[in-house]
Amino acid sequence: MSAANPLADAEAPVLSVRDAAREHEQDRYLSALLAPPRARDDLVVIAAYLGELRRIPLITRDAAIGEIRLQWWRDTLAQAGAVSGHPVADAMSALASRRSLRRELVLAPLEGVSRELYEDGIPDAREFDLYAEETEGAAIRLALSVLGEGGAQNSERAVDSAGRALALTRLALTLPQHVAHGRLPLPETVLNGVRDPRGAPQNEAREAMRTLSVRLADEAQASLKQFRDVRVRVSAAAMAAYLPLSLIEPYLQALRRPKRDALLEVADISPLSRVTRLWFAHWRGRV
Repeated sequence: MSAANPLADAEAPVLSVRDAAREHEQDRYLSALLAPPRARDDLVVIAAYLGELRRIPLITRDAAIGEIRLQWWRDTLAQAGAVSGHPVADAMSALASRRSLRRELVLAPLEGVSRELYEDGIPDAREFDLYAEETEGAAIRLALSVLGEGGAQNSERAVDSAGRALALTRLALTLPQHVAHGRLPLPETVLNGVRDPRGAPQNEAREAMRTLSVRLADEAQASLKQFRDVRVRVSAAAMAAYLPLSLIEPYLQALRRPKRDALLEVADISPLSRVTRLWFAHWRGRV
């Protein structure tokens, strides 16, 4: 029997965190790789943490089971310095302590993800704004905290618009998975006048899903324009927090593709397009 390799054992948690980020939150993982070296590993941890949370509604049909999983994360992150044995949870806990991240900001994505587990989790425009703030808004603020780039140049208005654009895009992209689990976590402003696709004949369900996807895409496009209209000067160091915005437009093009089966097909972009757009946005310093 060969002797254990202490170096390999030490690297295993790091590799697990990196794998989780790459698999479940690829856009932020790739954005992290373009960040300044001093923040790169910490941004990968944040991407892994967000990815672990965001996949819960997509793999869980039963809201109670989803809440149990989310509560485990709340309890684990509440125990400063405790070791759970979960590589991503332990890395996020250590990061929050080392970087003095605000507890409410670290836990905010848990509350946002919880909304996706319920039919009435995002009932109206006001609740959607809270959802966007808790999910994508918190993700941007966590990244900015790690990058040391808060302040006037990253105004609340800019973060809010960016978070809203990303949240709308994410909901549009994951809509087929939510519907497959029997839920439709969308505000009434989006659902207004559209037939519920669940239980409808397939052709009608497909058309309803396409209408909902296009409505979400249109709102995401408008929020992206609002972000750009703010004309906030994003420093090179802060750019990694906003880089995922550069992927919104190709995602929206994929959502609007005429022949896409909006009921069954999850819209996506090619790996080459993803990497190219992120790198180009990073290079020119603008999303």
